[in-house]
Amino acid sequence: MQIKSLSIKPVSRLSIICTIAIALLLLGPNPAKAESRSQAVDRLTDFLFYKVNPQLNNRKLQTGDREYIRQWERLREAIDPRVKSTQEVCFRPAPGETGWEFTPINGETYDQTYDRLADTIFYSRHPQRTGQPIPKNDKISTSEWSAIRRYMFISNCGL
Repeated sequence: MQIKSLSIKPVSRLSIICTIAIALLLLGPNPAKAESRSQAVDRLTDFLFYKVNPQLNNRKLQTGDREYIRQWERLREAIDPRVKSTQEVCFRPAPGETGWEFTPINGETYDQTYDRLADTIFYSRHPQRTGQPIPKNDKISTSEWSAIRRYMFISNCGL
């Protein structure tokens, strides 16, 4: 039995190439989409939340994680007013640079801002103590607050 050589007609070759090209375009990597302000706030909240809660290993929060969910929501509320456009915050943004930056508000320094965010997390973990300063002789609470504060850092404007 003789096997005839297979030949593909030029029209068939073109349709195969077009099909492959279309598939690559549809299945290939998508160009990056601009991040919305809300997405930036969520990203920064997630970043800090998981830094101060490393025991979660970046896992998604579940319905039963009420304490963590409350902590995340309070942190987001504190971060939200501090997210501004790059054009508004950075001294010399690169041409065409767009996006969102984390910045202090109301004349705070970055240290004061991070202190306030550490307070937000600490008091969401201990709601019964909200509004009360941590007594200097309470070494456990002081250590916890200090650990929270130490984990917080966000770089701004390429600094």
